[in-house]
Amino acid sequence: MTRPTRTSERGMALALAIFALVVVGALVAGAFLAGHLEQRTGRATLYAAQAADAAEAGAVETLADWGALGLNSMASGSTVTLAPVAFAGRSGYQPTVSRLNDQLFLIRSLGIRSNAAGGILARRGVALVARLASLGAGPEAALTVSRPVDVTGDEATISGADACVPGVERPGMRTLPSSAEPFTLFGDVGFDRLAAHAQVVLPDTTLASAVRPSLGSTRNRCDTDDPSNWGEPRRSDATAVTACRTYFPVIHATGARLAVAGGGRGQGILLVDGDLDVTGDFDFAGLIVVRGSVRLTGRPRITGALMAAGASADSRNTIGGAAAIRYSSCGLRQALSGAAFVEPLGQRSWVQE
Repeated sequence: MTRPTRTSERGMALALAIFALVVVGALVAGAFLAGHLEQRTGRATLYAAQAADAAEAGAVETLADWGALGLNSMASGSTVTLAPVAFAGRSGYQPTVSRLNDQLFLIRSLGIRSNAAGGILARRGVALVARLASLGAGPEAALTVSRPVDVTGDEATISGADACVPGVERPGMRTLPSSAEPFTLFGDVGFDRLAAHAQVVLPDTTLASAVRPSLGSTRNRCDTDDPSNWGEPRRSDATAVTACRTYFPVIHATGARLAVAGGGRGQGILLVDGDLDVTGDFDFAGLIVVRGSVRLTGRPRITGALMAAGASADSRNTIGGAAAIRYSSCGLRQALSGAAFVEPLGQRSWVQE
């Protein structure tokens, strides 16, 4: 009986092993590719989140540190690019402010996450519209009070003659109830809300001496961090600190009594929770609002308007020495517009770049 001849099967094991290696290699490569893509996606998501956080921080910080010194005087349609800010971890933001009209501003903040070489890994932008709060036109008299006023000095003057518009007369003194709206509301902003935006906060029973404008470490830059710097009210004096002429701070005295002595000068809006006692040669341009009573002696000069609500029933106001209070429409307008602050409208929007 003849047996069939068997075909040689030598070499099949090698082929199967190579095929198995190819399959396993493909599976490993696929798993590696999927893991690599997932890792890159995770990193990109992290970078994008860091850029978005930086952009959000930029919008919030721009509002919180609103530079009224320069931004409130921007022309409609103009845009200002503020200094970029860098965080630890190679992220940061670049803010810009555009003025849309008299009251509205568009704030843009571009958040960036970069690598060690400075290459940009992710960008996110945040934009919001903010409204400039209106502080109104100010009081309609040089001195507005709710309690009696004792004028003790022969040289003391209270004048309603407008220092800016010749021939225009306002009341020198006006009496209103202490609860009247002019003592508590300025435009659409209340006393407490305005005080919350103060650039200078003075603690209880502070003696503010030698108040005067000052320059910071940067040449010809007004030092807005100095609590004794209340701006520059002088406009024609050769010794004036010109860099502080556009600085109109809100000064809030939180104690029971604020005593200003030793001379000096300032401008803006002074809010006093208690009583105000001014002695010596002191100049102030703008608006002073006192919840308690006022005592002026020596040669203080207030150009703009002074209001004293007289919170206690037995409080009296004293104007003595050579104290002078003169109404000034332009002084009030500059102080109120220069101290105005912004608040956001609606919700933030973001766009990927």
